[in-house]
Amino acid sequence: MRYLSNTAQIREADRIQIEEMGLLGIILMENAAKSAAERLVELYPDERFLVLAGPGNNGGDGLAMARFLHVWGKQVDVILSHSPDRYQGDALINYQILRKLPVSVEVYSSSVLAEKAVEWPIVVDALLGTGISDQLRGTIVSIIAEVKACDLTTVAVDLPSGLSADTGQVINDVLWADHTFTFQLPKVCHYVTPASNLCGEIHCLDIGIWPEVIQRLKIKRRVLDDDFVSSYYEPRAKESHKGTYGHVLLVGGSKAMSGAIALAASAAMRMGAGLCTVLTSEACRAAVNALCPEAMCVTVSEDELGKNAVGLFEQHSKEKDAVLIGPGMGQSADTADFLSQILYNITQPLILDADALNLLASQPDWWQQVPPDSILTPHPGEMSRLCNGVSIQPQRLEIAESSAKQWQQIIVLKGAGTLVACPDGTTYVNTTGNPGMASGGMGDVLAGMITALVGQGYARGVAAAMAVYLHGATADLIASRMASEALLASDLPDSIGAILGDILN
Repeated sequence: MRYLSNTAQIREADRIQIEEMGLLGIILMENAAKSAAERLVELYPDERFLVLAGPGNNGGDGLAMARFLHVWGKQVDVILSHSPDRYQGDALINYQILRKLPVSVEVYSSSVLAEKAVEWPIVVDALLGTGISDQLRGTIVSIIAEVKACDLTTVAVDLPSGLSADTGQVINDVLWADHTFTFQLPKVCHYVTPASNLCGEIHCLDIGIWPEVIQRLKIKRRVLDDDFVSSYYEPRAKESHKGTYGHVLLVGGSKAMSGAIALAASAAMRMGAGLCTVLTSEACRAAVNALCPEAMCVTVSEDELGKNAVGLFEQHSKEKDAVLIGPGMGQSADTADFLSQILYNITQPLILDADALNLLASQPDWWQQVPPDSILTPHPGEMSRLCNGVSIQPQRLEIAESSAKQWQQIIVLKGAGTLVACPDGTTYVNTTGNPGMASGGMGDVLAGMITALVGQGYARGVAAAMAVYLHGATADLIASRMASEALLASDLPDSIGAILGDILN
């Protein structure tokens, strides 16, 4: 399982390893530099390199990398961001060692940088490390602007200069990276948008911090991957039956949006639900039967769910293992009244999606109506409405985590790098998915997948995280076979089994 660290956690790991375990900091820097230099040469075996080294430990990593590159016969130049008398500690030691070798080391000026850039080197960005949390000033700002203007291939050491390790926000002009070499643990900025969009491909390199040290940090943020799914997946027993794997109730659909609840039902069955009942409008029956003939339909004659559906919900929600409300449901006054009447009596695990969220958002203190530990699956627009109009994208992580704690709900904040934030502080960051998913119905499929896993007995946060990862991975599998622009939500359910099989086998 991959953890996602912040500055304080990685500093504590360094402290424990150095002070309590007795491994010198200069050794960790040497390990980092060697691992990074090796990966750099793997990526660019025949290139010339220009190392931009700041005065801190990040610069020390860069200076040590320059030494390895020179010893291995590579052409390398170094530009210091500041005068050598600003360098100290392990960075100073590596500067002093490097000065004993025939490597060009110069202090930054516009003319020096322009001279080196003419040779079109690969730039190694070792200007700033994980300690930045505010706006940049002075020389570093000039270097970033001038290097960006040169349009050179850039590899960042730990993180692109200008980013904060602790957030997905972008508060500075950033030296965009084609690759980022981070050490021991990825940082928040590497996987949380919009910052992650500036990091290129992430390479997490082992520098020798012991697993026992990492465990002591008790990190609650995790990066989703195949190992996460396989570690939580529960194989089916030979003597199981359809009742073993949950009976889910999906509530939604309207005459204008009959496909949404049908997509959710199809995804729920493909994700392994034993039984699926759909409560919807009669106008949606044909769509549900066409996309998911295995589902059972209970309908009202009206074009959308209203007061006549309350009794049906109460009857058919009994003994269900999970309930999904929202896909394609509409936002009429009658539907709003239906939702308000049924929420208070729900005792089953609840997933709220789409129009259910929009209807709730119109009411003050709406979260007090929702059972604790429900799963809410908003896209950024819906999340903004739930949060009284706050802009979501610049601070996705912070808003998702604070809202999950305040509302005591599990928040699935959809989008590139979907976040699953739980009330206990656990957060999962997704790594799958592609731009082809920017089309109608994708959220309905995800909601059905989550509901199926909850109905099978998976813990709610884990179920949401597994579904998010598999949802994106399924879309990636399909997009690998055709142009992503052609990807449709209805393509996904039939391929869920293929991607799950690939992961488990």
